[in-house]
Amino acid sequence: MNALNAVPRGKPDAVSAATASGIVLSDLAARSSREAFSRSDTERVVHVLTTMRRALLQLEGIVPVDAELLERNSTAGLVIERVLANLMDMVFDVNCHVSGRGRTSGSFEKSCDAAIAAGLIDRELADALLPSEGPHHVVMQLSLDTEPELVEIVVARALVAFQEYERRAAGWVARPIEP
Repeated sequence: MNALNAVPRGKPDAVSAATASGIVLSDLAARSSREAFSRSDTERVVHVLTTMRRALLQLEGIVPVDAELLERNSTAGLVIERVLANLMDMVFDVNCHVSGRGRTSGSFEKSCDAAIAAGLIDRELADALLPSEGPHHVVMQLSLDTEPELVEIVVARALVAFQEYERRAAGWVARPIEP
C-alpha cells in the first residue's frame, strides 16, 4: 500500500485530523469545516464526481496511450489531452466547493491547499495532481510532438492521481456530518 492509499477513517480527532502539512484541526474546527459544506454543495460535488468517474472510465478504456496508438489515431492525443484538462478543472471545482470558497480560490495550487485544509486530500496527492513539471495535460501536449514515448507515462501518472482523487472525494462527500 502506498501513501496515496492511506486515508484517515472514522471520527476526526487530533490524530486523524492531522494533515500532511502538519496542521491539526480540533474536533470543533473539523466539524465546522464539514458543516460549512451545504447540501447544495454536496449535490454539486456529487454531480462533478459522477462526470469525473465517467471521464476516468473512458480514459481507462484507452490506456495504454503508447506511440503506436498515437500514430494509428492522430486525434487520440488531442482527445486525451482534453480529458486530462477537464479532469483538472473538475478537481479545481470540487476543491473550491469543499473549501467553501466557490471558484474564488484562485489557482489550482491554492485550491489544493484549501482541500488539504478541509481534510479532503494530503500534500502527496496534491503534488501528484499538479506535478512540478506542470499540469498533466500540458506536459502531455508538449510531449506529443517531441517525445511521444513519454505520453504513456504522463497519462498513466495522471490516471492514478485522478482516480485516487475521485476515490477520496467520494469518501469525503459520503462522510456523515456530525451535530
